[in-house]
Amino acid sequence: MKKPKIKKKSDTVESEIKSLDKEEGMTKGDDVLDGPKTRNKEVLKKQTSRETPSKGLAAIWSNKNEWIGQVKDFFREVHIELKKVTWPSRKETIAATSMVIILSVVVAFFLGILDIGLAKAVDLFLKRS
Repeated sequence: MKKPKIKKKSDTVESEIKSLDKEEGMTKGDDVLDGPKTRNKEVLKKQTSRETPSKGLAAIWSNKNEWIGQVKDFFREVHIELKKVTWPSRKETIAATSMVIILSVVVAFFLGILDIGLAKAVDLFLKRS
């Protein structure tokens, strides 16, 4: 009869680190600061070099370029996320829209009747006094 193998805490931590490294595309020799292998040198250069640019036109221009790059990245990520969305079918959209319209008409009718009733009640109350 074999004894069951008991995992140590360090084994589970190492296995989790290895699985995370595989997801990010890192190998054993990569430094943690380098990040995934798929990054190119320009991205790494941007991340590591955070020098304060000199004041002037060049500094302003570099800040605008960074901002433009961030906006491009944002819209690229939005596009990727929108591909993952499960959009409703035409039939589901028509059914949901018609329910909203019908419910809006019913609520408007109810509030109209309530308004007329309260207006008449206030009118009767003010005529008596």
